[in-house]
Amino acid sequence: MLIPANRRIAAIPHLRSFLADAPRAVVGWGRKRSGRRAQRWAGWLGRPCVLLEDGFVRGVGRDDPPLALILDDLGVYYDATAPSALERIVAAGIGEAEAARARLLARLWCDGGVSKYNHAGDHAGALPDDFVLVVDQTFGDLSVALGLADQRRFAAMLAAALDENPASEIVAKVHPDVFARARRGWLDLSAPLPGRVTVIGSDCHPARLLDGARAVYTVTSLMGFEALLRDKPVRCFGMPFYAGWGLTVDDLPPPARRGRATLAALVHGALVTQSRYVDPASGEAWQAEQAIAHVAAARRAMARVA
Repeated sequence: MLIPANRRIAAIPHLRSFLADAPRAVVGWGRKRSGRRAQRWAGWLGRPCVLLEDGFVRGVGRDDPPLALILDDLGVYYDATAPSALERIVAAGIGEAEAARARLLARLWCDGGVSKYNHAGDHAGALPDDFVLVVDQTFGDLSVALGLADQRRFAAMLAAALDENPASEIVAKVHPDVFARARRGWLDLSAPLPGRVTVIGSDCHPARLLDGARAVYTVTSLMGFEALLRDKPVRCFGMPFYAGWGLTVDDLPPPARRGRATLAALVHGALVTQSRYVDPASGEAWQAEQAIAHVAAARRAMARVA
């Protein structure tokens, strides 16, 4: 029997389908209080502990049931201060069959215009012909502090983007929660900015921005991972799960646990090994390919009626 660490976890639709391969686990949420509680309870009860996080792809609507969850029996993927199952898997490497599947998943993701958040339209307005994308995040996001970063890293990111790309426009992307949940970001985008900085002041889908950007500057945002799927140069000012493997230009030294890894190993670990998917209607288990196809089809339908 599953033991959720709080009522909110117990109420996740299709929780048992997500955790079909860990039917006796104590389940908590990441580095939140419930995650710490789950680890204590698991020790007392002699049971396995599984920590959950939102999957790398959500449903199309903001309030849709979860399409994917990330499961970790060791740590949390965005916590660079401690080992995680995803980190361990990426470091171990994969075989050619897994690498081929990872390359296919990356192509399906990009061709389908998929992102983590898929509710918004593509209305970013006219974009410069040559621009570098700078990605802000929601203030207080745990992935920032546990990604070895703080507000100074965001200021350094913007300054570096301007300094290192003197001939390019800079497009600053605000996180969707700034619009949907009245949150604030880390960058002070209300202050006077150089004339070649454009702030995307509406909730727009990230795919168009990533497709058009010449390079992407991020602290720990998942958009850096999505940029790698598109073979874009990525500059990191924190230590997200996709940094420290030789795939990004990093402003911080990586944990000693990380070394050289392939993009295919990262993609397979993130989208296959550590993620679980369910049909949000029936609760039946899905593969990553089905979840990506589901979102891509929904995005195409949105475009037809826009």
